[in-house]
Parts: sequence; structure tokens; C-alpha cells
Amino acid sequence: MLQLWAGAAFSARNGDTDGLLSEAARTGLHLTDIFPAPGGFTARCAAWRYLRLAKLARKRRVHLRIRKKTGLFFLLRPYLRRRGLWAGLLLFVPLLLWSQGLVWAVDASGLTTGQQARAASVLRETVSLMPGSIVTQEKLAAGEYALLQSGEFSWVSLNFLDGRLELEAAEAKPVPEIAAGTLHGLRAKAAGTVVSTNLVSGTMLVIPGQAVEKDQGLIGTARAERDGTLIFQPAAGSVRAQFEWEFAEELPLMAATYQLTGNTAVQRRLFLAGQVFPLPSLFSPADDSTAVTRHLQPELLGLTLPLSVKETTYYEQAENEIHSSEDEARALARLHGLQALQNDYPDAEFVAQKVDVTTENDMLHYRVVYTIIADICT
Repeated sequence: MLQLWAGAAFSARNGDTDGLLSEAARTGLHLTDIFPAPGGFTARCAAWRYLRLAKLARKRRVHLRIRKKTGLFFLLRPYLRRRGLWAGLLLFVPLLLWSQGLVWAVDASGLTTGQQARAASVLRETVSLMPGSIVTQEKLAAGEYALLQSGEFSWVSLNFLDGRLELEAAEAKPVPEIAAGTLHGLRAKAAGTVVSTNLVSGTMLVIPGQAVEKDQGLIGTARAERDGTLIFQPAAGSVRAQFEWEFAEELPLMAATYQLTGNTAVQRRLFLAGQVFPLPSLFSPADDSTAVTRHLQPELLGLTLPLSVKETTYYEQAENEIHSSEDEARALARLHGLQALQNDYPDAEFVAQKVDVTTENDMLHYRVVYTIIADICT
């Protein structure tokens, strides 16, 4: 067992080798793995006993030669002489203990990929809570409040221990339709003819086939009992009507616009312990460049480091004159019209359309009237 720490394998030749073995046994120098060899023997002993054995060998004119040094001591001995290694180790241990207060990893495994990305963006932008940040109880409380204020979560818990930030959250459930009712009734946001109604709460004031005007009441905030008593109820429901929706736009057939040239410049910033360290960059971005930013957490041999890097890529643009055909401009105007309709009436059903397109002085005049069926309650 002693040789596991430090041992020596040696050979003994010439002289009185038999007497050396007898003297070593008498004085308590325990030798192991003794094998005969030409002119003597080979054996092993603990390293600190080799010097006493060498004195006995000189008296009997036996020549000793170390064949191999074994044990953990001799394995570590080359490193023990390196002062820089031990100085680095002495600095590394306090630094490791201090870095336990930094965010090494974020665990949000209970959330979807999209929720994780949005939550990380909220924490980063509002309270600067990201890999490499110093965590305090105030930051955790502010982060929970910011995530709740985002409206995506109904319950949030942030816990931090030994460099690991754990995020637990429950997705906000949609408000029930009955709770989405208004206290002032629902009115029409466009004039049209009622096609169908769906009453959830309150009193329906119109019937299918009835023509309504803009701002006319559709659903009231009361319900009549059999005896005529009015009972208040929030107005909730939908009224689908057929009406005309108009969109008009002017688009130039020749316009100056910016296009990418293919040249890029990358700038990086290192975030560590609440400090920002700009990293050197070979190129500077142009004034009219468009920027795309992403946040990275470096790794070393598969181990994530307690820091984050903000990488901003600038794509150079140049102003060019673009010529569009009438068909291209018309298609673009139609797309803009459909996008505007989607924003105003997401549930619209098309019935008919009337399009008027004219071109004058390199300018396309586009006008479309859609006949649609949609919910007009507001």
C-alpha cells in the first residue's frame, strides 16, 4: 500500500547480494517482488526506504540501480514544481466560489421553445437577467413581475441556486367569452345587413335580414325576465353582417430603395458580472446598414460559461432605383389591401369584389371594394 504512494523498482548486482537480503530483512526493510537475475536480483520497495537500503548495499559492495519509479507521488512530482500552476489553482478556487452568484445556465424546460425565447428576451431587456449576470433577490422579483406584465403567463416563479436559474411559469388562459362582455353594449363598426347572430350574454337588438347603420346598438346590457323586470348582464356575442369594405392605395412604378450589397460587419459585446466589454472588430458598419442581433452563450469543451455575447451583424445597403411593372405594382397593392382587411376583419368571408386600376405619370392608382361577411361588433 505504501508503494502506491511512492515506490521504487531496482536491481542489485555484484557483491554480497545474499547478505544484503538477509540484512534488509533483519533491519525491517521490506522488499517485494524479489526475483533472481544474472549476478544478483530485482526487487521493489517503498521510495523512502531505498536510501537505507543503499547504505547497506555499499557496505557489501552491491551495486543498486533504480529501474523505475512508481506511485502517485512521482506522477504528480513534475506538476508540484510548477509555481504558475499552483498559483492559478489558488486563484481558480476563490473565483469559482465567487462565480456561483453568476448565471451559468437557465432551465426553462417546462416551457415551449417560443415561450423560452420570449421569456429570455423579457428578462434580458427589462432586468438584465441573462447568462453572466449577478443575481439578486430584487432582480428575481423584478423579473417575475416583468414576465407577468408581458401577458403571456398567469403565474411565474424564478429560483436561483449555485449558478442555475430555474424558470417555472403557467401559460395565461384566454378570458372566457362571458367575461369578455362590455358594460356599455356592443355597437356596429360598419353599416350592413345582418346575416346571423350569436348571443352569449345581454339582449340581442337586431335580427337576421335587418339593415344596420354604423354605431347602431347590436347587443344591449340587460335581459328581461318574464314579468318584464330588467336584469343587467354584460353584452357579449357576435353579429355577422354583409357589407362593403374599401381600400385605396397609390404606388410609384419607379422608386429609390435600398438593397443589400453582400458586405457585412460584425460587432460583439461581452456581458459578464454586470459589465459590458466591447470585443475588437475588424470592420466598422456603414451608416445605412441594417442590423440583426442575436445573443450567444459560449461553451468550453461542452461546458457553458457564465457569460453571454451580444452579436450584432450589420448588412451593408446601397440605394438603387427599382422599376416595377404594372402587374407587379398591382399585385403588391392587392397584398396590402388583403393585409389591411385581415387587420380590420380577421373572420371575413368574401362575397364579391370590384377592382379599379389606373396608371398615370409612373404612378399606379389602385382601388378595390370587397363585399364581405364579417362580425361587425365593437
